[in-house]
Amino acid sequence: MSSLTMLRAGVAPAALTPVPSISAVPGRTLARIIAGLAMILGVAHVWVLAAFPHGVPLTLVLAAMAVACLKCAYCAWNNPRALLDLLAMSALMAITHTFMAVGFGGHHHGGAEPAVAASSAAGAMLAIAVAELALVMLCSIGMRRSRFACQGAP
Repeated sequence: MSSLTMLRAGVAPAALTPVPSISAVPGRTLARIIAGLAMILGVAHVWVLAAFPHGVPLTLVLAAMAVACLKCAYCAWNNPRALLDLLAMSALMAITHTFMAVGFGGHHHGGAEPAVAASSAAGAMLAIAVAELALVMLCSIGMRRSRFACQGAP
């Protein structure tokens, strides 16, 4: 059946079927904004890894955290449902960065005493922890807005 015959019959050929826009998926725009911020945090992880000296084991852990951050951001970019994974990952990273900044487990930023956290490295760790907590908040807002959009609520 030709395209002209299909149009006369009231059937749209596949080539003329409208492609759904980004806004057709509920919460996609907000999820992409949040994913973009998470990608920036992933780059910040790489910066902390490059800017401050770490031992080999800690370098591997921080590299894995950066990869996990970028992976979750990529998944949230493609699907708003992945915001839950991004939320959980960000919460765990905020906790991990906080403990690392104050010297829990023998990791020291700022001096020989675990409670000393006055160096720029500890400040960078705490700044990333605060940014991760902000990302947790944004993910929860994005999940709530996506859910309302799916239900057709105003």
